Amino acid sequence: MDLDIDTGNAHDLDTHGTGWLVGFGPWTVPSASGLRHVPRDQPVAGLCVKWYEHPVGHDSGNDKPVSEGRTISLLVSAEASFRIEFSRTPGFEPEGLRSIVLRREGDYVAWGAGLYHRWHCERRSTIVTVRWNPSA
Repeated sequence: MDLDIDTGNAHDLDTHGTGWLVGFGPWTVPSASGLRHVPRDQPVAGLCVKWYEHPVGHDSGNDKPVSEGRTISLLVSAEASFRIEFSRTPGFEPEGLRSIVLRREGDYVAWGAGLYHRWHCERRSTIVTVRWNPSA
């Protein structure tokens, strides 16, 4: 199963001391997916930023539309657990499912267009999500 996903922890990334997770420059290029890299000369459209404190048990269900552009969700709270599941199809069949659990402050997952996702809050979690569309 090959899904366009990049995951890790912001504390562990080599940003050459800048702290930038998404953007242009040599510190965002190392991920194989390139999802966090936005070339300096590439316009971006539809920038959205969400800060949300999810209570235990908060669930998105399966009715979210297919992803457009790029998205990164970052866990910003401690003692949390937030599961995001990805699939190429809206039915989330087990053989095509990838599950990422954000547990440690700074854990993130970035994904590209064409994926379905759903989430479930296992322990109270504050998530910052940034979404944008790279323009041609």
